[in-house]
Amino acid sequence: MKTPSRRNVPVGRLSRGLFVLISSAALLGACSYRPLQPYNTQQDLPEAVRVPDGFQAVLEATSNGRLLYECQAVKRAPYEYEWLLRNASVDLTDTYGGAIMHKPGARASWVHRDGSSVMAREFSEVANGSNNLPLQRYNAQSSGVPGALHNIAYVQRLRTVGGWVSGTPCTSAQLGMRKTIPYEADYIFWRAKGS
Repeated sequence: MKTPSRRNVPVGRLSRGLFVLISSAALLGACSYRPLQPYNTQQDLPEAVRVPDGFQAVLEATSNGRLLYECQAVKRAPYEYEWLLRNASVDLTDTYGGAIMHKPGARASWVHRDGSSVMAREFSEVANGSNNLPLQRYNAQSSGVPGALHNIAYVQRLRTVGGWVSGTPCTSAQLGMRKTIPYEADYIFWRAKGS
């Protein structure tokens, strides 16, 4: 079978071939991580929430919703009261439109719709204004299930807007009172380079 030379290939066939090639390159480019916010420069962040060298951001997720708090007694004799988070989970949306369920708290966890998950082992935080949730960096442990959250070593919570009860005291008079607070935050997932 003879291979046609470029001179013998009809223009329509050549342009279709170029279109397929360019479309394929664009599709492959769309599969790489593109952050919604420029967080790869860790020097712009407070030191306590920076990710150390040797790690790369592989996924970003955003949350835009509401948090439910309840005024609770946290200590007796003398009584002390605090607003405690009551949400069982918060929905995040990743860079590619995938859903991640986030369970906030000291033992925070994230479960991607593909079944992969990660759990916080410890965290550090920095205040981000009186009405905003603090910025956080979690040292994380992956469940080992392959997927978007496989081998994640760090999770950062950045660009927090709202989410904190302020201006309403929590005392015995408010015991059991619930408040819903709007908030936004970005979560950046990091794994070791080369893993």
